[in-house]
Amino acid sequence: MHFDPARATIYLSSKKQVIKMNEAVRINKYMPIALIYFFFNGFLLPIGLLYTTLLSPLFLLWLYKYPSFKYLKWFFIFTIPFAIFHFILGVESVYYLRSYLLLFSVFIFSLAFYQFLIVCKSLGSIYSRLTLVNFVFTIIAIITLLIPFLRDILWTDSRISSGIEGVDRLKLFTYEPSYYSTILAPIALYYYLKALLNKLRNPTLMLFMISVPLLLSFSFGVILAMIFAMLLLLLTHVSSFFARKMVAIYILVGILIIMIVLIVLLFLFPDNVFFLRLLNVLEGKDTSFRGRTYDAFYLGWNIAEMKSIFWGSGLGQTKVLGLDLWQTYYRERFNINSIAISNAVGDTLAIFGIFGLFIRFGLQIFLFFKTRVYENYYRFLLFLFIFIYQFTGSFIYNIAEYVIWILAFSNVFPELDKKKSPAKSRQ
Repeated sequence: MHFDPARATIYLSSKKQVIKMNEAVRINKYMPIALIYFFFNGFLLPIGLLYTTLLSPLFLLWLYKYPSFKYLKWFFIFTIPFAIFHFILGVESVYYLRSYLLLFSVFIFSLAFYQFLIVCKSLGSIYSRLTLVNFVFTIIAIITLLIPFLRDILWTDSRISSGIEGVDRLKLFTYEPSYYSTILAPIALYYYLKALLNKLRNPTLMLFMISVPLLLSFSFGVILAMIFAMLLLLLTHVSSFFARKMVAIYILVGILIIMIVLIVLLFLFPDNVFFLRLLNVLEGKDTSFRGRTYDAFYLGWNIAEMKSIFWGSGLGQTKVLGLDLWQTYYRERFNINSIAISNAVGDTLAIFGIFGLFIRFGLQIFLFFKTRVYENYYRFLLFLFIFIYQFTGSFIYNIAEYVIWILAFSNVFPELDKKKSPAKSRQ
């Protein structure tokens, strides 16, 4: 049989096209869920209720055909011992059971997302589409600033710090700016990292599209955690990053731009919101930042102590026990629905006590080494970010936080793996 190189080339080319088409179909199959999660998860629903929560039975059915389904048992292994002690100590059972079901739905979604990362091989394409759609929505949101009855849908106008009121913060269709910025963080960090590694096409355009919405959210906790995470990544990998000429150029240009902006703001707008809030943070007057840091730990400790500092107060009990404590501490009127600990570590302490914190940090450290997070720049960057952010924001039912943890502990973006030296690869 005669071998025809030209025909073989055509065959291989057509086969590659079929593979690409199949990948595109696979991506499109998951895009509706990605769009719901990113943009419309809580739209038109009561605060605290999400469409991903309502879809939990469907996620459970989908998971049933995969090996990941067996991991459901770990939810009960970890939570039932706490539930036994909490009921012995005494709880409001209606609040407890409702919160238990909510936490179970969060676990189901997290497991479904983990399985999604296994079957979806083109997460980068989803990131790019979400970035484009998000930027389009941001442009629309900026236009709605001129339309009062539409502005309230996409922006939050609230008092964010002492002496700073009436600041419009971008939230799009989510319930608050900090949640929106947390959802955006893994995509932003992905593009910032690719720019540093000189692996990003049209870096100026992409960084502009991802940075503008993030800055408009005005979420200090998320933005500062991202900055610290990136600095730690650079400092722990000096030889890897600074050997690249473009990294030094990006950093120098970034520092220069920041300095120019700060100088312009200092001389032309000395009373701007950024400077005022930064000053309040440094002086401890920023109510939002303080509420997500010191207050969260103080209140979490006091709530846990009401039942057991070791086992915590139990799921859903913060609202039951905290009304008098919140009103005494803040010297303001509260209702039971407005009571929450705005810090994942503080929230864990209040609900599960010191034992819960031990499990929380123990799992993070175990999975860090088990999944070799340190072998991939992106996963390591995500780990640094969410590890820092859990001390300054989030809460125990926050699926956006779990998405970031799962991304850090999954085998995503292998092209961003650290290159091993020949000596190490032979070992």
